[in-house]
Amino acid sequence: MDKAITVDQLPTTDLGSINEIWLGATHTQLCLWRGEQVFTHEMLSEGTHDQNVRRLCLPWVDPDDQAAVASVELVVRERLKVMGKEGEFYPAQEADTHR
Repeated sequence: MDKAITVDQLPTTDLGSINEIWLGATHTQLCLWRGEQVFTHEMLSEGTHDQNVRRLCLPWVDPDDQAAVASVELVVRERLKVMGKEGEFYPAQEADTHR
C-alpha cells in the first residue's frame, strides 16, 4: 500500500507502519530508506509478503536534486530516530526484499 505526501507533511507523519520511503513520482525511482521487515512462514508460503509493504512516496522530490534529497534525508533521519525505527538508507535497488 502506497501513501503519497508532500515534504512539508513529513515532520508530522507517523512512520510507524512505513516499510519504505521513496522519492520521485513512483516507487521505482529512488528508495531513500527501507526498514527491517519480519515475514512469517505463512506469509512466505502464501506469497503474500509483498502485499504487506507499506511505502511512503514523496512524489514532488526530484531524485536528481541532491540538495532536495539531502534535506529530506535529514528530516527522515530525525523522525526515525525519535520513533526508534531502524533500517537502511539508500538500499540497493536490486536488493531482495523477500527475506
